[in-house]
Amino acid sequence: MLKNFRFLLALLFLFSLNTGLMGNEWANYYFPDTLGSYWVYEDQDGETFTRYAIEPQEIDGDSYRAFSYEPALEDWAKFEHYINPYSYQISNDWIAFFVGTEVENAVKALTIQQADTVIGLMRKMMGEEFPPELNISLDIDYDVAVDSQDYFYFLPTPAAVNEPWPALELDTVLSITVALTQGGIGLPGSPAQTIETHSTLLEQGTLLGTETVETEAGTFEDCLIVEYRVTETTEAVAAVEIPGLPEAEEREDATITTLWLAPNVGLVKFEHEHKLPEGMDAEGMEALADLIPPDRTLELIQYEIKPSESEENE
Repeated sequence: MLKNFRFLLALLFLFSLNTGLMGNEWANYYFPDTLGSYWVYEDQDGETFTRYAIEPQEIDGDSYRAFSYEPALEDWAKFEHYINPYSYQISNDWIAFFVGTEVENAVKALTIQQADTVIGLMRKMMGEEFPPELNISLDIDYDVAVDSQDYFYFLPTPAAVNEPWPALELDTVLSITVALTQGGIGLPGSPAQTIETHSTLLEQGTLLGTETVETEAGTFEDCLIVEYRVTETTEAVAAVEIPGLPEAEEREDATITTLWLAPNVGLVKFEHEHKLPEGMDAEGMEALADLIPPDRTLELIQYEIKPSESEENE
C-alpha cells in the first residue's frame, strides 16, 4: 500500500514538471523572443517600427525578458500595451507584460489631450456667447491621476478557447475646476465649480480560435486569435448639485482589440477599434471626433527569429 502511494506521488511530481514545461513551451511557440530576433511592423498610415529581442533585465530583484523599439516612442498617448511591452515574464501560468507605469503614462497623456480639446471647445463657446468688451474669461484648472495594475495579463499558458480571463484594470480620476471671471475677478453668483470624473476600465481577454493570416511577411497558418474587450464605468461627482451632470454610466466594449499570433513567429497582425457611445447622433459624433483616438492596425512586414540554444545544438 505504501509502495503504491509513493508511486502515485512520483507520478504526480513528474506530471507537474511536464505541465510546467508544456506551459513554457506553448508560450515560446506563440511568443518567441530569442535574443537577436526582430520584427518590423507597418501601421494603417504606412509608418513602421521594429521590435528587437534584447538581453533580460533585472527590476527590483526580479528578472524580466525585454524588447526594445526603433524608433523610440516619443508620444505616450500613442503607447499600446498590447504591442509595446518593454519588460515581461513568461511563466507556467502567464505571458505577463510589466507595463503598469507605461499604461499610467499613456492614459494620463491621452486624458490630458482630451481635456485640452474640451477646454478649447468650452472657451470657443464662451467667446461666442459673451462679447469681448465684457472681458469675461473662463478659468479652468485640472488634474489627472491614473492607477493601473502592474501587469497586463497578455495570455494564459496555455490558453483555452472561449475561456475569458481578466487582463487589466485601471482607474482614472480627472478633477476639473471651472470659474467665470471678469478682469481676473470671480463673477458674483458664479462661484468656482469642481467636478471629478472617476473612470474604471476592466479589460478581458479571450482566445477565439485559430486561422490563417496573410501579410507582406508571408502566409501564417494556425494563428491564435486573441481578443480583448474593455468595459468602462464612469461617474461624475461634484461638491454641489449641478443640473445636467451625467449619471454613472457603464459602457461595454468601449474598445475591441484583436491580435493574431503565429507559431514560431509571434504577433503578425493587430487591430484596435474604439466604439462610440450608443445612441449618439451625427452632431454628437462630430463633437467627439477629436476626443476619440483613431482606430489602429498593424501588420508584420519583415522578421527574423534566431534559433534557440537547444535548436542550435541539434
